[in-house]
Amino acid sequence: MLRTLLFDYGGTLDAPGIPWVERFLEIHAQEGLTEPEERFRAAFGHATRRAYGDKDIAGFGLEQTVAFQVECQLEFLGRRDAVLAARIAERFVRAARADLAASRAALEGLRSRFALGVVSNFYGNVHILLEEAGIGPLLSTIIDSNRVGLSKPDPAIFRMALAKMGCSAAEAMYVGDSFDKDIVGARAAGMRTAWLVGAAAHDCPDPALVDLRLQSLAMLSGLLP
Repeated sequence: MLRTLLFDYGGTLDAPGIPWVERFLEIHAQEGLTEPEERFRAAFGHATRRAYGDKDIAGFGLEQTVAFQVECQLEFLGRRDAVLAARIAERFVRAARADLAASRAALEGLRSRFALGVVSNFYGNVHILLEEAGIGPLLSTIIDSNRVGLSKPDPAIFRMALAKMGCSAAEAMYVGDSFDKDIVGARAAGMRTAWLVGAAAHDCPDPALVDLRLQSLAMLSGLLP
């Protein structure tokens, strides 16, 4: 019997199956930035490493977190421009808030049937972002990789969440957008899986690892027993 649903944050709760790097790529294109995709991905990786290593981020909300990411991206690209950085960050935050509101509505519809939690590879402040979005009160457990010293796809981080929820792996499902980190890791921990792919077509590396394939979190309610 399914008792518990655990969710990823980035690309799952704050967007329908679209990771941060892809959303920033689109915004850069909208702003007329023409750096090669490989160089942008390197800039995003640089910004992400900076964020994981910055202790101040543990106290940041969504706007501050995104602003830090954008500042580091543009620094790497040699494009120090406060006005441009503000526009990029504002576009990202506006879209994320809309998607978080939709996710909150989906989770509110599920919480009468399931215990809910989040397991995220994040910077130590995912609990703040969830509280800001009104999702925190719906959750029994929040696990942030930068706070616990474990990260997906290590099965140990999923088992930690299950222990906190008082739930066996057989009674739980993990919902995430990353096949390698979310689906592979959760299945290795013995959980059922729901792969959030959004509206775009995705080839599945191993269909045997996926129990549900979702275009949106709103689909969950009608698909689960």
